[in-house]
Amino acid sequence: MSLNLERAAMKGELVEMKLQAEKLRNRIKGDAEAIRVKLNTTRILPDDLEIPVVDEQMDQLKGSWAELISLKSRIADYERELR
Repeated sequence: MSLNLERAAMKGELVEMKLQAEKLRNRIKGDAEAIRVKLNTTRILPDDLEIPVVDEQMDQLKGSWAELISLKSRIADYERELR
């Protein structure tokens, strides 16, 4: 009986992790789009680029990406364990 409860708990955690991964993917898409727009040199002169803002957004993008990679590894571990 205890193993069934553990498996059920793991399945619940797996669902939550997959939802979090999707949120991270959406955040990454949004950050990447915002950065792309701010670096559009066909619209903005190089002198007017908001590099400090882009740099901050890149830090956020890198953090989200690292979190997603780590989460994907945990998801794969759970999926293997639940087979």
